[in-house]
Amino acid sequence: MVLRLSGKCAASAFPMNNRPKAGLRSEKPQSNNHCEVGRQGEDLAWQFLAAKGYRLLNKNFRFGRQEIDLIVEDPNKVLVFVEVKTNRSHQHGSSEARVNGLKIRRIQRVAQRFCWQTSQADREMRFDVIGIEDFSGNPIIQHLENAFLPDAVGYFPSYR
Repeated sequence: MVLRLSGKCAASAFPMNNRPKAGLRSEKPQSNNHCEVGRQGEDLAWQFLAAKGYRLLNKNFRFGRQEIDLIVEDPNKVLVFVEVKTNRSHQHGSSEARVNGLKIRRIQRVAQRFCWQTSQADREMRFDVIGIEDFSGNPIIQHLENAFLPDAVGYFPSYR
């Protein structure tokens, strides 16, 4: 069975007990699915940045199937692409550690598209990661500025 849902989180398409079974895994019901946890984390991250004087330019900017969580301008007018990772348990390691090489390349590609669509390719910019650990209802927010660099060719090589 192939399930394709555009614009929606596939995990929220089925209630936990009516989801198609994948292998022999047992799934524990959670109070919030991962999409809702992600949305809550993005909202918390934005509130955190707004309190530091950032200005929101775009939220959940999509290019194809990829997305950048927050695109903001810092108080110094630097364009910032923000990946937000939210954890509700220690099971998958730290939030920031989940931003791997593949995810970085995807973020860079979507950032490139945003800059071209909005004629901002010549702006000073950076890539940040905000990790939110929320194990007991008291979130801990860690903001890593310049978490990773653009690819080795420069900010944006010619688009393919």
